[in-house]
Amino acid sequence: MATLNYVQRLANLQNRRYDQELKESVLTKSFSATDLPENVKYLFESMKSIDQKYNDRTFVAAGNVQKHLQDGYNLHFNRAYKTQGSVITGTNIKVHSDFDLLAIIDRYFYPELTGGTPYTASDPDADIKELRTQSVKILKGIYDEVDDSGEKSISIFNKSLNRKVDVVFCFWYHSAKYVETNNEYYRGIKFANRDIDYPFAHLQQVNTKGDNTSDGSRKGIRLLKTLKADCETELQSLKSFHLTTIVHSIPNLNLLYAAANELNIAKAISSEMGVLLENSTYRKEVKSPNGIEKPLAKDEVVSEIKRLKEDLDILIEDSSKELNSTSLKKAILTY
Repeated sequence: MATLNYVQRLANLQNRRYDQELKESVLTKSFSATDLPENVKYLFESMKSIDQKYNDRTFVAAGNVQKHLQDGYNLHFNRAYKTQGSVITGTNIKVHSDFDLLAIIDRYFYPELTGGTPYTASDPDADIKELRTQSVKILKGIYDEVDDSGEKSISIFNKSLNRKVDVVFCFWYHSAKYVETNNEYYRGIKFANRDIDYPFAHLQQVNTKGDNTSDGSRKGIRLLKTLKADCETELQSLKSFHLTTIVHSIPNLNLLYAAANELNIAKAISSEMGVLLENSTYRKEVKSPNGIEKPLAKDEVVSEIKRLKEDLDILIEDSSKELNSTSLKKAILTY
């Protein structure tokens, strides 16, 4: 049977949770305990959240970028700004997780009901190109590290805060449901390549499930992200979106968190992954949190789900053996 190098994995986890600017780690006091097995530490620590004070620095970095852009733009249209990413849903596993700042053309929108856009005063394609061009120029004049190779976004790295921010350029997309309700949940964004996304529905659904499971679903997402990050096989097809979808497809009751029941949540995730692997019809119909996409429909994710499940099952088996100890069960209650 394969084994997991828990010493290395705990070191990886510690590095991901070290804030270089603050010179401290986001780890529990139990992380340094010598009487807890390494596999149990890895299971429990992987599922812990990043403290809000570290996430707040990410919001500050994004706010700085937004201010620089606003002060520097010379455009004929207004912009709206929104944020998205795992920091907002509390499912990030790094203190310096990537963070998306949506820069949205706010003068017009694309309607689902009629298609196209009723706006004719300028060319939307030219507008979003100019929005990107000016953004690159402004940010390169301020930040040393600016990557403008992305199709939909550019990235900056704030060295003083040790945070990365992606600036994503898009238009508003008004679904028929948004027009009917004026509820931002149904409001989408449209990219230059015409792809459409519903980030506000995604964020609300992930956060609602997290709250309804007493953080259990968030713990499950963090666990899968950690296992992927530490996997000895590079899993290129499985993105955070896929991992979030896997956990989101599990009934709330099976993810409900109570003190020291991390192992039960891990087992529920393993069971769901097993069903996804065994039942291709079911897998292909599983929807993303916003209820629109079917992220697991492509067969290319199957081998990587299987590989990730192998590591998860080893962790479950190793931790189960340790957690049979009465004394350890008591120690875990205070983790």
